[in-house]
Amino acid sequence: MRKMNEATMLPKPRLGGLRIFLTCLALLAALSLPRAMAGTDLNGITPPSCCGSTCGTSPCSASSCCGCNEKDWTLELGSGVAWSNVRSGQPNQAYTLVPVNLTASLKLDDVSLDNFLGGWLRGYSEFFFRGDYDQIVHGPENHYEGIMVGPRYNFVQPGWKIIPFVEGGVGLGFADSKPQLGGLGQDFNFSFEASAGARYDICDDFFVRLAVQYQHVSNAGLSEPTNPNHPIDALGPKISFGYSF
Repeated sequence: MRKMNEATMLPKPRLGGLRIFLTCLALLAALSLPRAMAGTDLNGITPPSCCGSTCGTSPCSASSCCGCNEKDWTLELGSGVAWSNVRSGQPNQAYTLVPVNLTASLKLDDVSLDNFLGGWLRGYSEFFFRGDYDQIVHGPENHYEGIMVGPRYNFVQPGWKIIPFVEGGVGLGFADSKPQLGGLGQDFNFSFEASAGARYDICDDFFVRLAVQYQHVSNAGLSEPTNPNHPIDALGPKISFGYSF
């Protein structure tokens, strides 16, 4: 009886503590595995399907592989200078304009047409919304304010950080018209524009855009016959800085 009591009084192995230790070790290993895999060079491996018909297809990144980013919206602020007509004053007044533009663009699709015409038309489209303010430094009027909307197409080649584009837009706006001085026939006017240039992606979030833009402003004959319709046809360079999000 005494021997049995002594046996029952012996300390039992602490299996509970061992189980807790092993459980914690397994949990720690499970949490560390994704970080260890992320630290490997898997991101640098480009599969054969990378930069196919869809930009940014995993695991390749849009900026390093496809030359465009996967973010849907861009916001940019730009300015430049534009000259209109011939400086003879006849039949329309000559203008020099300094535009200031705030533009938001929405990406409409992924990169496509990669196999069409050897891939030269490979790219994606956007739709832009723009607010315009033109300071007229030479001409009868002093300023023009308006809005413009339209499509843009970006030409994308694998690995390029320079992205050529073309765009066109239509809009409307108001000016302090001076028909008696040979300027616009009325304050309310319509406008359309066409431009081409290139965007340079500084990094994933920021870019700079250079373009040559043509813009037409007129009232479509609404002021006639009281006041003649003298449109503005302006052409000049622009630069803008943008943010992608």
